[in-house]
Amino acid sequence: MKDPTHFDILRSRATQHNVRQVFDELTAAYPQFEYWSGSHNKMLHHYERGGLVRHTCEIVELGLQAIPTLNLCEKVDPIEFYLAALFHDTGKMYDYVKDGEGWKPCQHRRMIHHLPRSCIIWHDIASKFTEVNARYHDLVLHAILAHHGRREAGSPVAPLTRVAWLLHLCDGISARMDDVERLDIVSHTTHGLRAGT
Repeated sequence: MKDPTHFDILRSRATQHNVRQVFDELTAAYPQFEYWSGSHNKMLHHYERGGLVRHTCEIVELGLQAIPTLNLCEKVDPIEFYLAALFHDTGKMYDYVKDGEGWKPCQHRRMIHHLPRSCIIWHDIASKFTEVNARYHDLVLHAILAHHGRREAGSPVAPLTRVAWLLHLCDGISARMDDVERLDIVSHTTHGLRAGT
């Protein structure tokens, strides 16, 4: 039996947290979610095909494991966290277009960017589920808007809830762990060029 994919893990977590219908609605409306890149730049995180799902899965797993580790079981709703993590970067499906073997930014990224588009996707899908929408709409919206942490990094609001902070921190861990290999490559290449090698 083959190992589960990142997509399989996200779907399994959706089932575990009783939001499988929301996950299925997202992936039916946006089938490209499963293979989309998380970046337009080979030197940045999650550039590869399926990078968006890998990044999303990493955040979901980091956050859900952190909740009991940090004694947050009474303070953080894992469903709220899962939904915020699932939708936080969905707007990237509008920011980049396939370009041969890679990805390139498009006009949407320059004019709108993924944060507001992720909010629109969340709003449109959540509104189809009365109970989910009533309980989580604004909380998840806030976490999505705040997941870059501060205005200078692109967030219109700073994190004000534990879920928003946890999403921001897990997003940073996932991105930086992937970036470090590329930074090593850049550093090594730049050092070699300076040394004349």
